[in-house]
This record gives sequence, structure tokens and C-alpha cells, in this order.
Amino acid sequence: MVMWKKWVAAFCCLLVSAASGYGLWRELSPFLAKPIEQAVTPDAYGGEDFALGLSSYSRTLVMKDCFRIVLAYSDLDMIDAAARGIVQTCADRAGEIVAEAPSNGFAWLTRAAASARLLRMEDFNLALRNSQLTAPNEQWIARYRVNLAETYFTQLNPAARKAEDADLRLLASSERGVKLIAQRYIASPDFRARITAVVETMPPQRQMSFLRSVKRAMDKG
Repeated sequence: MVMWKKWVAAFCCLLVSAASGYGLWRELSPFLAKPIEQAVTPDAYGGEDFALGLSSYSRTLVMKDCFRIVLAYSDLDMIDAAARGIVQTCADRAGEIVAEAPSNGFAWLTRAAASARLLRMEDFNLALRNSQLTAPNEQWIARYRVNLAETYFTQLNPAARKAEDADLRLLASSERGVKLIAQRYIASPDFRARITAVVETMPPQRQMSFLRSVKRAMDKG
């Protein structure tokens, strides 16, 4: 009986050790991936599978790499099958994350960016809207969402445009956000009417802050 218990204990220790080793391997996978700078050569980077770690931190690292790569490819790059394959892998990994954690707003955003590059505009709109719904108060994500939405503005459906209005109100509620909006206000005439309509619904002090930021940006320009 004593010997049997020792064998059971040893087997359990072996299982725990194997599980720990697997968990460590999974967690380190994002750090062992190819440098994203190599993605400029899609044929050489195509074997990268963007393996996901177990923690939210390591998964965010993968999504940030994917987001940068997806948006770095030009339309001409996207003609290449290898580049499309990389973007598709990023879309798949983002899909895996939101399937397990539907509230991951940045993974939804990465899914939206990948879908836009793959010309899947229905999925793009859905993912962009879900990103805003699941992370409505994360300004760092909202900044990326606004940039992506403005890039594909003509492709936005009514729900996605409503989500962008919410992001614009969020950004206009902080000094840093107002500065970013003011820069776009000056650079993009088509954007001016949209942001003006949003700002006009905000308290007078926020409207004044926005006007001051626009004036300062114009003076610097």
C-alpha cells in the first residue's frame, strides 16, 4: 500500500511538472516569435503563427504585434498571398481571443483591422462596434478605433458610425484626446462637420477647450 501511494504521488508530481512546463512554453511563445520587423518580407514571415500565451498580458502583446503588422501593409502588399495569409492568421488569433474573452476590446479592434484589410467589411463593422461596446472608456483603444474608422469611413454602417461618435465624445472629454481631435480637425476638412456636431452636444467648457486646442494647433501649423 505504501509503495502504491508513492507511485501515485510520483505520477501526480510528473503531471504537475508537465502541466507547468506546457504553461510556461505557452506563456513564452509571444516572446519567442519572429521580430515583427521581419514582417516587411511576407514570404519569410509567413510561417509565424502568432501563438497565444495563457495570460491576458501575453495575448495583448500578440494583438499589438498583429495590429501594427496588419496596418503596415499597403494595398499593393495585400495583393501578395503571403501578406494576406499573415493578416488572416492575425484575424484568426483575434477571433480565438474574443471567443474566450468577449470583453477584450483590443482583440476586437485587431479583428476589425484585419477584416478591413481582407475586404470583409461586414465583419469589420461588427468587430469595430464590438470593440467600442466592450471597451467604451479605454481612451488608448478609442484613439486607434477613431483612426481606423476614419480610414474606412465610407465603409462604416450606421452602428459603427454611432460607435465612432461615442469614441469622439470620449476623446473630447480629455485634454489629450482633444489635442488629437484638433489635429485631425485641421488636417481633414471632411472630419470637421462630424466632430463639430459631436462637440456641440457637450458641456460649454468642453466646447471651449476644443476651440482653444484647435486654435493652438493652427497657430503651431
